[in-house]
Amino acid sequence: MMASAGKKNLKILFFSQRFPYPMDTGGKIRTGKLLEQLKDVFDITLVSNMESPKDDEYLEQVKKLCVEFHPVPWKETKKYTFRFYLKLLRSVFSRYPFTVINDYSRDLEAALLHLTSSEHFDLLICDFLQPSLNFRRLTGTPTLLFEHNIESVIPRRHFETSRNPLAKLFWWLQWRRMERYERDTCRKFTGTVTVSETDKTYLEELAGKGKVFAIPTGVDTSFFAPREEPVKKNSLVFTGSMDWLPNEDAIKFFAREILGEIKRVIPTVQLTVVGRNPSQSLIKDLEAYPEITVTGRVEDVRPFISSHALYIIPLRIGGGTRIKAYEAMAMGKAVVSTAVGVEGLPLKDGEHVVLAEGAESFAQAIVKLLHQDEFREALALRGMDFVRRNFSWGTASELFVDACRKVAARA
Repeated sequence: MMASAGKKNLKILFFSQRFPYPMDTGGKIRTGKLLEQLKDVFDITLVSNMESPKDDEYLEQVKKLCVEFHPVPWKETKKYTFRFYLKLLRSVFSRYPFTVINDYSRDLEAALLHLTSSEHFDLLICDFLQPSLNFRRLTGTPTLLFEHNIESVIPRRHFETSRNPLAKLFWWLQWRRMERYERDTCRKFTGTVTVSETDKTYLEELAGKGKVFAIPTGVDTSFFAPREEPVKKNSLVFTGSMDWLPNEDAIKFFAREILGEIKRVIPTVQLTVVGRNPSQSLIKDLEAYPEITVTGRVEDVRPFISSHALYIIPLRIGGGTRIKAYEAMAMGKAVVSTAVGVEGLPLKDGEHVVLAEGAESFAQAIVKLLHQDEFREALALRGMDFVRRNFSWGTASELFVDACRKVAARA
């Protein structure tokens, strides 16, 4: 995609708190694939945290995303460590949500201030809501917030599903703080981009009409394509970053409430969970369920998707849209999901996917699809055709480019 004739080649500072490689989470994939397209249209300066030596091997690949890259050295605080819990405890007394405090860095803020004071930019983009606190002192240039999720929805759903009274109190506080922070931040930014029309409508009520733009979720259909591999009978697969709490909740929910219902009808059912950094808590819980295999991080999820009969998304918590659904569908896999699992995606129940709420209904949908090969294959073909015809990254990037130009014009 090339810049349109006669249109200004904007100079853009794109701030992504997380280093974009490896592209092993939905957020990183969306950010990386859009930047690959935007680089052909705009002059992109990318600012990101970088952890050495872990990220060093990917440094050369960053050239595909930007003209200039400004790394800011950092070391990630691992979840469930003493330092992590200390930060969590301190956050209880803050007016900001924990994830916002966690993504703030004096070094990042200083780097952004230095760049914006020493160079002229037409537009400043913040990737995700959580690190937007690093933008609080940037003035004089239009700003665009890229909201991959409605972030306040996630702690609200944690609150609604939590059983532990202390956890419930914690998530209630996080929900209310994030709700307030999201509203105030969207109003401060010149514009906001969402990943679905549903999210756009929600944020327009907070930030005002004319300030919010929607782009579709995309998928790399040349990479996620059908493969000729033997399919294991009665096999299910789930892919996703297992250090994201909604994914962990989904698998625990499946193990505790859905798996037993399926086994009554299909005793040989197996689930493979593919994704980076599963917690020790999850691994320990799943020891009681030998039917579930957890792989951890893999270099390529495609062999796992293609070799299983059915793709499942038992999510109860989340916001934004799930790239994983389109990846599986583009590979010709039938999908069973909760409504939350495909929220914001224009998919029809029974035509593109099968939607099921509650443990019993979800189990029944899986049993039906595993038993009825023709129904499963027809569903997979319709879903694959729909995704491959409508959801390329090129389409998403064109709409993102349009949003950038409109927001930059408000200088």
